[in-house]
This record gives sequence, C-alpha cells and structure tokens, in this order.
Amino acid sequence: MEQATDRFLASLRRSHEVFSFVDVHGPNQEVVRLDATGGGVTFDSTAAVRRHCTATCVDRTGTLTPRDAEDLLTPYGTEIRPYRGIRYSPTEYEVIPLGVFRISTVRIKDSVGGSPDISIEAFDRSRTVSRDKFTSVYIIPSGTNVVQAIKDILARTFPDLEYDAISDPLATSAPMVYDVSADPWEAASTLAVSLGCELFFNATGRVVIAPPVDIDALPSPDWQFVEGNDCTMLDLDKVFTDEPGFNGVVLTGESAGDELPPVRSVVWDAEPSSPTYHLGPYGEVPMFVTDTVVKTQSEADAAANALLRGVLGFSSQLNLTGTVNPALVEGDIVEVVRTRSGVSGLYAIDAGTVPFTVSETQSITLRQKRTAS
Repeated sequence: MEQATDRFLASLRRSHEVFSFVDVHGPNQEVVRLDATGGGVTFDSTAAVRRHCTATCVDRTGTLTPRDAEDLLTPYGTEIRPYRGIRYSPTEYEVIPLGVFRISTVRIKDSVGGSPDISIEAFDRSRTVSRDKFTSVYIIPSGTNVVQAIKDILARTFPDLEYDAISDPLATSAPMVYDVSADPWEAASTLAVSLGCELFFNATGRVVIAPPVDIDALPSPDWQFVEGNDCTMLDLDKVFTDEPGFNGVVLTGESAGDELPPVRSVVWDAEPSSPTYHLGPYGEVPMFVTDTVVKTQSEADAAANALLRGVLGFSSQLNLTGTVNPALVEGDIVEVVRTRSGVSGLYAIDAGTVPFTVSETQSITLRQKRTAS
C-alpha cells in the first residue's frame, strides 16, 4: 500500500472531502497543475502495461489548450502525475500518488458558454520502453548480472530511473542476443522472470524488480473490508473458476552458447488445505516455462517457486466494490469478511480502479491463497 498517515486511513472510513488533481510535467521540466473533473487510474498486475490513466481537466484560463505539437499538453514527451486524497481544511490536505504516465492522446471539447474540456489518455512508462524497439542487434554479454542487464535495457529509454530492486548474483552464462525490432520491455520482463521476480513501474514511477507477493508469508493485511459500521465495502461478487488454474510450475533452464547441461525444476501447490492441492481431487495443472538464464538447480528452484506464488489463488476470486482507498495497489493483501456470502479470508489485489471524482466507487479484483487466521 502506498504510504499514508493513520489520520488519512481513518478518515477514509467516515465522511471526508475528496481532493484530486493532475500535475503535468513537460519535457523542459515545466510543471502545471490541473483540477481533475473526471477519469481515473486503472492498475492490473496481469497486464503488460500495468497502469493506465484517463483524465478530464478544465482549462479555466485557456492557456493550456494545445494549439500545435510544441505545446505542453501534447503526446510528445509530456508526462502526467495524478493524485487523489483528502482535504482536511481549506489549507491542509493529504494526497496519494497514482502513477507516472506518458501522454498518449489528448482531445479538446469546446462548448459554447464554457471553458474547454481537455481529455487525456496516458500509460505508465513501460509502454514507452516497449515502443522504443531495438534498432540494431542488442547483445547482453556473457557474465552480465541480470539485474544490471534489466537496468541497462530500461536506461536506453529512461536514463535516470529510480529502482526498488532486489540484489541477486544471477548472471548470464552465455551472450543473449535480441534482434532488430524486438521489444525491450518484453526482454527485460523475461529477464526478471529468471530472477523469480516481477518487473513494473509502481505508483510513484519507480521501477520494481521483486518477487510476487506471498500471502502466506505476511503476518497481517494492509487493509480490511470487514463487515460492520466502518466497513468501506459496498458489494462483492464471488467467483470460483479453474482458469487459468495453474497449481504447478515446470521450469527448464537452457540456453544456446554455453556448455552447461539443462536444469529442470518442478514445483506444486503442496498445501493439503488448498483447493488446488496437487495430490487432491483438483489434480495437476502445470505451467511450463523455458528460461535462458538460470543454469543451476538452486536458481531453477528459486525461480519456479517464485512463479508458483504468482499463479496460485486464482481458483477463488472476488470482485469488490467499495468507497475509494487511493493507497491500495496491486499486490496489497486485504482481509475480506462477509458472513452471509461465506467470505472470510486474505486476498491479494490483482487489479483495481481509482476514480478522481467523489461520486464514483472503487472496483477491485482479488484472489485468495489462504483463510485468515
């Protein structure tokens, strides 16, 4: 969960004044603040580009409405940084960052008798990295640390990124070659899988290279939707499904260009109380992965176990609607209790929305790994 004060989190459970705005950052470091009158942010941990923003803003002075490609509000290097929070008083407020987005599309609607409405669509920086295709053969030399290799790829597009990254000694055992027109974000994401990690831009614009959340390892939830007077849950939809339904990972580590033999790791959901326990009635539904970096059994086992943590829990899902908590992000663990629906457990957030306006609610998609203790 994004950093928020106790006062902020307590205020979310009672009546409060919503405060939202969008900061526009130009390529020349110019920064302009706009009021957000509509739109919001969506995040989805299963998508290649995790964060997407639409914003409707009013240009009350008429000075920001773009007239040509060199103006600030155009999709030629300008980024937006939206925020939503609470206004405690006319001079005091607290807001939560919702992402750093490169503008993709700008539309202007000008009606007689009013100020122009500016509609903005934008995506997090991973889309920009993806569009910056390799224009010549790109080679990662043998012996390159994998975390550094990821950083080097991203630095082609954004030289000054900040990272929340693990430290890992894993290195390439042979040169890795990427053809002209290959997707750099896909290349970097695949390297992260070799580390047993996810790769994404978080809500503050930092690059995260870290293992997927392990619900079983967390002692307490980040937020609670527990029925009662101060519960922010409005409704829920409970889904049982066997899609994608993986309860095991079969990982093969092999690459051309070295003399090391292939390695293989097979890991399963080994918790007997789990509905997808691989020796139970559910059976075995493996996901197969070929990795060109891991070359030892311990590396393969670590990567396979991390991948398994990322796929378990989809057999029991919730779609929840509630009042907006802008601090919630993908990977957060929430406790949900709704007795009449038979819901009582810990869930990981996979996707969600954060609208800018007070009249809209928040939608969250969650998956369960274990029941609350």
